[in-house]
Amino acid sequence: KGVEGIAADVKHCLDTAEYLREKLLVAGISARLNRLSSTVVMEKPVCDAFVKRWQLACEEDIAHVVVMPNVTRDKVDCFVEEFRQIIADEGPIEECGQNSPLATLRSEWQQADRHDSGSKELHAQS
Repeated sequence: KGVEGIAADVKHCLDTAEYLREKLLVAGISARLNRLSSTVVMEKPVCDAFVKRWQLACEEDIAHVVVMPNVTRDKVDCFVEEFRQIIADEGPIEECGQNSPLATLRSEWQQADRHDSGSKELHAQS
């Protein structure tokens, strides 16, 4: 594979992780992706069969996906559509409490989003 092949795999994973995050957000599903990461954190699906089918790593009310080179945009589209349908049929997961992982992450995400917006505004003014 060589260095170029590995670099291409990494780029694919990062790009696909960004695509997954965007698709989840558009579908109304809470999701977060840190810069230079291929791990997308999201609210946990309420359907255990879905969690098992997609082999999601879960903790209380959150789940995460590590995007690997074999993950395609078609797989992402299928995943998000199934997840969206579960929420439509069964509703979203409820936060396990004020200090649950999802509650904490949503709070951190809101702060990060405000910071990102502020940074963009500062750069635009420069």
